[in-house]
Amino acid sequence: MTRSDPTTLENSFLKVTIDPTTGCITSLYNKRSAFETLTPGSCGNELIAFKDDPKMFDAWNIDAEFVDNPTKLDHADSVQVMESGPLRAVVRVTRTWQNSKFVQDIALYSGADEVDVTNDIDWHETHVLLKAAFDLTASSGMATYEIPYGTIQRPTTRNNSWEIAKFEVPAIRWADLGDAQHGFSLINESKYGYDAVGHTLRLSLLRSPVSPDPAADRGHHHFSYALYPHAGDWKQALTVQRGYDYNYKLVGTQVEAHTGVLPLEHSFIASEAQNVVVTAVKKAEDGDALIVRMYEWEKTLTCISAFQKVQPSRTWRT
Repeated sequence: MTRSDPTTLENSFLKVTIDPTTGCITSLYNKRSAFETLTPGSCGNELIAFKDDPKMFDAWNIDAEFVDNPTKLDHADSVQVMESGPLRAVVRVTRTWQNSKFVQDIALYSGADEVDVTNDIDWHETHVLLKAAFDLTASSGMATYEIPYGTIQRPTTRNNSWEIAKFEVPAIRWADLGDAQHGFSLINESKYGYDAVGHTLRLSLLRSPVSPDPAADRGHHHFSYALYPHAGDWKQALTVQRGYDYNYKLVGTQVEAHTGVLPLEHSFIASEAQNVVVTAVKKAEDGDALIVRMYEWEKTLTCISAFQKVQPSRTWRT
């Protein structure tokens, strides 16, 4: 069961407080661990516009100096409850700034321990970089980012030229910042640029270069990201699985009744180990076999022994 009023979304796992004037998330409280994810007085999910005019390769580069010219979009035109039902509650935050309009639906589902932020943005800016920022209570000297078939840690400090050069870094499905007791995973499904400094984690949302395309990225954008506060570190929180779940949702298809041998419930392949991800299954080209590709993300030896054969006549090649 979820409930909402103009400033609060709440279920059995999370309580989310939204400022009715700014549209900021002022509290993201994890009930299970009794922990406030956001620093007191901060603006969670804060939209910040930066002047973005790189010296070279306008559409590809972001220069380190972008941080010198921030503009906070700290006024909301409206904050409204759009849904308040047994399945989910949704608060819509609407903003306008310069030539653009921003509509964010902040949603909390019954029984969910993460918050969805769905964005519909009519974007008409020039040389502007837009980010969403989160000031976090728990942090450390390293943030963790998902990379192909693994993770990498990058510094949240700027103590030397090597660290200063990491002002914008790539990640696939998520980035995480926290300590060993508490953390926050920012999960995305189409935005892959992050930065983390101190206790602040930010996700790059939009840019607006003029070369080689003078109208690049202008127009309507629809995308989502998820806020996942958790106890422990990202491994204990199974953030890798959350990233896959968020990007590869179940798709239901209605078909006509027909005969067949499959039961009402069926799994073609499954991993018994939580730290093993199956990334591909294909038929072998040189024999009657299936090739299964997988990787182990926890850096432990628990890897293979995790799979159940579906057709005994097939063999596994790993």
